[in-house]
Amino acid sequence: MTDIASHRGGAKIWPENSRLAFRNSAVLAVDFIEFDIHRSRDGVLLVHHDPLLGRTASGSGAVGEMDWAELQAVELIGTDGETVPNFDEILDILEPSGIRLRIELKTRQGGGRYPGIEAQVVARLRERRLLDRTTFTSFDLPTLTELLRLAPASPTIWLVADKLLASPTRDLSKLSREARAAGVREIAIRIAQAQDGDGEACRGEAVTLGYYGAHDEPAIRKAFSDGVSAFTTDRPDIAIAVRREIRG
Repeated sequence: MTDIASHRGGAKIWPENSRLAFRNSAVLAVDFIEFDIHRSRDGVLLVHHDPLLGRTASGSGAVGEMDWAELQAVELIGTDGETVPNFDEILDILEPSGIRLRIELKTRQGGGRYPGIEAQVVARLRERRLLDRTTFTSFDLPTLTELLRLAPASPTIWLVADKLLASPTRDLSKLSREARAAGVREIAIRIAQAQDGDGEACRGEAVTLGYYGAHDEPAIRKAFSDGVSAFTTDRPDIAIAVRREIRG
């Protein structure tokens, strides 16, 4: 059965990547809880989606160019005074749940990688004995290559950017070969870009297909109908109800 990943803790139910979202997602019947990692200027791993403040958190500026002390004063929009959480805080919330972690390593504003972030994340998960519960994702294939060098047994998923699936050059078989050559055995595409035959194209290259962006009931039903490996959703509550209905 297709796995459900609560995207940013359920971003259309609670403020995304907040402690509140993760506490509430941790009691749901989901398979994964998904969240994003950046790093502060002074080396603290933090949970936040955008490279810039302003959309989900107060203030402005690039999170990678701010020290952790500055970021601790940044309030998450829509919360009761919550601030940007660090990696360990979210692991503290999620560890007791037993739910698998789906961690997306982000790049800096402008697209550059945070030097050494992969080793830092892997080391922390090893220290906390959570590496075997973790699947890594990224839009940046070299990031996944480095993660596999550090943790060869860890599942990895290449998140395929929309521009790589633009017509008329759309070629999912080629992208699957590129992933497999990097050691990555699963790719995920935005569900709105899915086409008939995508699953076959991936299977032909020994690569598994997943979806991201399944945020309403029709999209969720499509993800289950297509039989993909997993999908991320901002509405894990709907996904759970649909799966329960399918299972009877």
